[in-house]
Amino acid sequence: MYHPTIFFDPGFTLAVMVGWVLNLGGAALLLIAALWYSFAGEWRRGRSAPGAFRALIVLGLIAWLGGLLWQFVGYFGTGTLSW
Repeated sequence: MYHPTIFFDPGFTLAVMVGWVLNLGGAALLLIAALWYSFAGEWRRGRSAPGAFRALIVLGLIAWLGGLLWQFVGYFGTGTLSW
């Protein structure tokens, strides 16, 4: 019986690869926040950070962790990974 490559399976793509893209997007948002923090001058020294900066951190963290969770659920759901 022929089994195609798993990356061509639409179920695997939806179950795992979407989480991978979400994970990379969250990492990119966190890197942008790190750059913003390194270039910020005045609010970094004692004043509280702007709300947009804090929202960017929270959004990046949620996207990164959500993508990681999506991948784990997808791997176990498709049977690709098991204990």
